[in-house]
Amino acid sequence: MLAYSTIVVGSGISGLSAAIVLAMHGRKPLVLEAHNIPGGCMQMFQRRGPDGPCRFDTGVHYVGSLYPGQIMWRLFRYLGVEVPTTPLDRECFDRISLPSGDFCMPVGWDSVATAMKRECPTEAASIDAYVARMRQAEASLSWHTLNPEAEGAYDRELFETSLQQYLQKLGVSPRLRALICAQSSLYAVPAADVPLGIHAPVVGSAVEGPHYINGGGDAITTRLVDRLKQLGGELRLRAPVKCVLVEEDVVRGIEFSDGETLHADEVILAVHPKIAVDMMPEDAYRAVLRKRMAAAKACVGAFVVYGTVDASADLNGIAGRNHYLLRDDDPDCFYAPQLDGPADAILNVPPRADNGPQLFSAMGSVRWEWFAPWENTRTLKRAAEYKNLKARIAGNILTMIEQRLPQLAGKLTIVETSTPLTLRDYAGYPQGGIYGNQPSLGAQGRNGVRRRTRYRGLYVTGAGTGTPGVLGACVTGFGVAGAILGTDALINEVRSQTDDAAHKHS
Repeated sequence: MLAYSTIVVGSGISGLSAAIVLAMHGRKPLVLEAHNIPGGCMQMFQRRGPDGPCRFDTGVHYVGSLYPGQIMWRLFRYLGVEVPTTPLDRECFDRISLPSGDFCMPVGWDSVATAMKRECPTEAASIDAYVARMRQAEASLSWHTLNPEAEGAYDRELFETSLQQYLQKLGVSPRLRALICAQSSLYAVPAADVPLGIHAPVVGSAVEGPHYINGGGDAITTRLVDRLKQLGGELRLRAPVKCVLVEEDVVRGIEFSDGETLHADEVILAVHPKIAVDMMPEDAYRAVLRKRMAAAKACVGAFVVYGTVDASADLNGIAGRNHYLLRDDDPDCFYAPQLDGPADAILNVPPRADNGPQLFSAMGSVRWEWFAPWENTRTLKRAAEYKNLKARIAGNILTMIEQRLPQLAGKLTIVETSTPLTLRDYAGYPQGGIYGNQPSLGAQGRNGVRRRTRYRGLYVTGAGTGTPGVLGACVTGFGVAGAILGTDALINEVRSQTDDAAHKHS
């Protein structure tokens, strides 16, 4: 049986980040990926468009906290990778389009407060209180501030108070509530279910430092994989893991689906929590936590339209920003998808690649039940009814885009679409929820997934164990590495090793 110091199951940004940190501290990690390409939700795919090949991002549309000195910038810097980026429009990185009118979300909390006060001039006190609470919540998260002694760390109120409860306490108007909640698709939970401890860091990261990744998710994955190998780590593709091997109270390695085994002193499961539960012995977690993880609700399903924009289209005010096109003034409509009429869509029009076509993607929400009849089928082997359903939903999304952005009418060509089944098959998310499990009230704080298990050397990480998105997933990778190496020591090390570079840019 071959031996490694650490085996990481899953090659998303969480697994790769954890492996690199451990390799930097003398481990020899092996990263295993069931798919034939690494990256998890950072992976990209290619299709032939009307004017040639097009390369689309699966899930990386923009990443926050990437200005020099900010947390995502520091984590990349510490890992030893330089990711090429382009900042989004500072005056309007996210455009909110509601039936009652549009709103431009600017970069920076001070600018957000100013813009919201212009829109809702009688609610200045509520806006100031909201922004102050968001900043306070972010500052209390030790990994987001790189401060192991952050004031208010582990504040239970953050994970036991919903955004809805907080806004009701402030007494905000429906319009202000809509502006605050409109970006909820960044974490895919309605206002009544999302804790402040999720809303604040996810939206805050986007507000403070939104950037496109030049070259898409591949630009992150390839650099992380190269760095892993440079440090002596390994990556093995097409390597589906069946289960974790344990002996008494100690992890011993893993067994592949084909029966091969590998020995390791540490095993990190950087996969969807429900998949992790199936790989571990039944007693790895307390029965109540295991039951809670098994019953956790999936996020609303993701349906994405990928395509090209005609070269004649006027993209002034469209490119370089994201467009939240919602059919109702209550943004929670995104969590009640319908099959009739224009559909909610989050439209992304990234910068045009050199000599390439102008791409777009538009994410909508769908119900798992719509696709359940084909859950036992595989990609490219599904019935005509499935294709007809995809075409209907894609048409609804295009109708919404063309209604709200008429300059795009007749200018969009659909190249590919994906459904919850696609996300299930390629990213390993049961039921194809946008971010896997809902990061809702019942799955956070005391009820959240534990990094440690009862078996020495067996750990769990991944996007489903923390906040959604690239930053959230990366933080979970650092978090599990901290559980092994010492959390406070690793936080202090990341800060000290990136301070000089941050100060040079300040």
